[in-house]
Amino acid sequence: MLLFIDVDAVLLGKKNPSDIHQTLASGCEDFIDYALNNFECYWLTSHCRGSTEPVLNYLQPYTTPSLRSKLEQINATNYKTFKTEALHGDFLWIDDSPTAYEIDYLDKRDWLNRWLQVNTRQDFHGLEKLLLFLKSEKRSV
Repeated sequence: MLLFIDVDAVLLGKKNPSDIHQTLASGCEDFIDYALNNFECYWLTSHCRGSTEPVLNYLQPYTTPSLRSKLEQINATNYKTFKTEALHGDFLWIDDSPTAYEIDYLDKRDWLNRWLQVNTRQDFHGLEKLLLFLKSEKRSV
């Protein structure tokens, strides 16, 4: 199974929603470990449009060398306007806030259940909760 991963408000969040600065979300590295071991992972973020270099550079200030090497294993995607352009195959998509068009796109294909909403700017422990859900559902390749 494919796993499409957003960055802002998913991997990067806020300990307190009123904070100005973002940080690596709680449980991020555990989530990445699980994702890499159980899914074919892809970046689906505005920071990755055909190349992983921009997203890795964007995440650099928040990562350790160990986490960076794991993030380098995530594949690039490319899309022009909407993230849904990159979705394919049997997938799950983790994103905080798809556009109305993207929600409609998923709905018309009966794929809304493939979108897993996580917003670590509002819930800093969102990835930990998602990880528990994925493990309980035994969602994987």
